[in-house]
Amino acid sequence: MTKPRFYIPGIFLLLGLAYAINMDWLQAPQARAPTPLEKAGNDCAGIADNAVAHMQAVVAFQVLEKEGRKINVMRRCMADHGYMANPKWLAYGAPMAKEQALKNGISEAEAIESLRRLNMMVFTAKDQQPIYWVAKP
Repeated sequence: MTKPRFYIPGIFLLLGLAYAINMDWLQAPQARAPTPLEKAGNDCAGIADNAVAHMQAVVAFQVLEKEGRKINVMRRCMADHGYMANPKWLAYGAPMAKEQALKNGISEAEAIESLRRLNMMVFTAKDQQPIYWVAKP
């Protein structure tokens, strides 16, 4: 009678499986809970999108009107959730807006508003850039 030879491969398989479990290879990545700012921001972004979903933009002016209304709803919703524009962000964005205004031949007010609209929809901090929204004191 011959001995079964599956013991050695089985041992290596069990050791490999134990190592994989230990190294979290087989476990699902843990999703972190959203911060209060991320939760409020996502809620308000959805509300702002719904507020302009019915609008049809045919001419350029209507596109601007739709965008302006969306941003206005976003500002009001975030204020209702207890957030305001970060003064540090304005100090950070002003030099960039001035540079963009000169580069693109637009006013500084238009450049800062464009930057503001982009940064309003960012709810997690990046690198050294201050976040647009902060909790009201």
